[in-house]
Amino acid sequence: MGMNSSLSALFHEAEQLDNRSLDTLIANIISLRVQRETPDYQKTEAFLLKKINKSLSIDQIERFKVLNQKRLDETISSEEYSELLVLLDKIEKLNVNRLKHLTSLALLRRVTVRDLMKQLGISNSLNG
Repeated sequence: MGMNSSLSALFHEAEQLDNRSLDTLIANIISLRVQRETPDYQKTEAFLLKKINKSLSIDQIERFKVLNQKRLDETISSEEYSELLVLLDKIEKLNVNRLKHLTSLALLRRVTVRDLMKQLGISNSLNG
């Protein structure tokens, strides 16, 4: 079953976007879908806030701090460095997802992401 001409044209336009613009479009579409599936505004907001606030466990955060300090002190072993890289990857993925959910919530509230971050007391330096 093929896409109708309108969907095909939209898809063609999306193919022309750079990755940042495509991510923004995807976040907007996801936000629209969430709004349609969940008529209850508060439920949608609560879902997005839960996703925005997701972070590493306390143990992982503490371990990250220890390993990062060892890296700065240049006393980190190769095994510890590998562990640090795994934690950094987790933090990066959390931050990407956090930004997507912040974008969706900003659209829902009809504010900029920067204004939303101020409302929520979130600094510009996102971390796990």
